[in-house]
Amino acid sequence: MFGLAIPIRWRVLATIAALGLACFALSVGGVAWYALRCNVLDDVERAAVSPHNPRQQFLFACGYLYESADGGRTWLRKESTGLPFFARDGWVTVDQQPGTLYLGITVLTSSSTYCWNCAWTHLRPAIYVSTDGGLTWTFAYRFKRGPANQGGFLGLYADPDKAGFVWAIVKNRDEITHYATATRGYNWKRMCYEYYYISSGCDVPENIRQLIQP
Repeated sequence: MFGLAIPIRWRVLATIAALGLACFALSVGGVAWYALRCNVLDDVERAAVSPHNPRQQFLFACGYLYESADGGRTWLRKESTGLPFFARDGWVTVDQQPGTLYLGITVLTSSSTYCWNCAWTHLRPAIYVSTDGGLTWTFAYRFKRGPANQGGFLGLYADPDKAGFVWAIVKNRDEITHYATATRGYNWKRMCYEYYYISSGCDVPENIRQLIQP
């Protein structure tokens, strides 16, 4: 009986790929189940109010961007392009510049022979920017990745008085970090960090603090 002589290294890689595909299939099923059970109104407290019109609000939930023109009583889903396929929940905020929105979501990373399942067990918070009211999105920035069940965005807040200034609160394990940008989301600076929960220990501008703790 004859057989192919496959190097051990390639056998290991093939096994890793097979396991990855199996987990990916399970995750797809999980996403489909999540989409079926997802309720937009469960996340309405994260809605962002336009600084130009308090009746106009935006919300990212269940993998889609929603807009309200009546102060949040009714929501209309907007068809968007440019976002990752598996984007689900996130934080959206509205800039002083008309039509400019920022979105914070967690995205898949990459695996290796040392961590074959890291692509979906260690996610990376990322910022996307839209300049046409949420119709098209462009990738802007990625923060440090962390465990999927112990990290992500805790908030995203555009400065109501300055265009292009945004604050992000990102959790990674027990560490909660406040970041700020003055470049419309393309470069971020770590401003301060704290542990376990958001407190008043970070030196945050008062107008931003009012958004974080209304």
